Amino acid sequence: MKLVKKTIVTTILLLLIVFSLFQFSVASSTELTDKENAVAFLKDVVGLDISKYNITIAYYQKYPTTLPEINAYYAEANYIFEAPGSKIEASCHFRNNTLTSLSLNELVGSMLFAQPQPKDLLSAAKELIQKYQTYSGASYLQTMRNMLDPVKEINPITVISDNIKLEISTNEPFTYIKWLYTANGIDVQRKGLSFSFQNGSLMDFGNTWDFYTVVNTDLILSRDDAVRIAKEHAQNYSWKVNNITVSGFKILDSPTTAEFSMQPREGNTLYPWWNIQLYLDKVYPGMVGSIQVGLWADTEEITNIEAISNGGSVTTNDLSLSTTSLPSAQQHDISPLPE
Repeated sequence: MKLVKKTIVTTILLLLIVFSLFQFSVASSTELTDKENAVAFLKDVVGLDISKYNITIAYYQKYPTTLPEINAYYAEANYIFEAPGSKIEASCHFRNNTLTSLSLNELVGSMLFAQPQPKDLLSAAKELIQKYQTYSGASYLQTMRNMLDPVKEINPITVISDNIKLEISTNEPFTYIKWLYTANGIDVQRKGLSFSFQNGSLMDFGNTWDFYTVVNTDLILSRDDAVRIAKEHAQNYSWKVNNITVSGFKILDSPTTAEFSMQPREGNTLYPWWNIQLYLDKVYPGMVGSIQVGLWADTEEITNIEAISNGGSVTTNDLSLSTTSLPSAQQHDISPLPE
């Protein structure tokens, strides 16, 4: 009987150990999957000679997202690639095992490539996006690659093909090549692909094209109407300082700041949005000098109203605001395109 009990206890302990090892394996495999994707991109697209480097994970953090996909996650990581005479830091962002951005920092020496690199930057950019198209299989990348054909040399230029806008800009020693989604004259900064070069070498990559859907670019409230609606709502707004309600302020007709952009409203579906800043005739309690109003440009729905102090949004302890926040992108859902 004692032998049976001892056997049962031993079996349970073994099962617990196996289960713990399984959990560790699952957690580690996620990191390795992201690492493998980063290494594959650097090998197959950037052309790094991976065989010469020892690779370590300096940092890895994974976050769940609020998106509807099952097991959706966002992660950021730093990898160190070290070889004799060369040390590189690769800062990465991932979304569901997909690399969405990469920044390279040459800590020691320069990058070691498996093959000789193109001598001019334009050829390097064409080769880079062609390799990326082969690597990812995304059809839009071939269109983006073709848009480089009319370009004869790297100079500031803009080319538009259907819903894709190519922008090339320079600021020595940097060169920026970016493709953006465009529709009805609206450039959607959130949805795009970009490469940044420093002294001819790739330093930054970002791709958010696959993760955003754009709608309602043809149903846009005009700037004047957006300002008018913002003023109507702002007039009824109030805030408190030391339990004293501040209201009845005067809004100036000018200046007025109105910024238009496409913002997420349903998951990663982008809708047109106005951000309006209305200036007041004087500084009111709480050092408030303006009122900021956000509203959807397709539905006219107000998303946020807040009092802005001379130093920014009011955040002092003795001031309580009745503020509605913009239901926009979740903090860790998608990394932005590099500037």
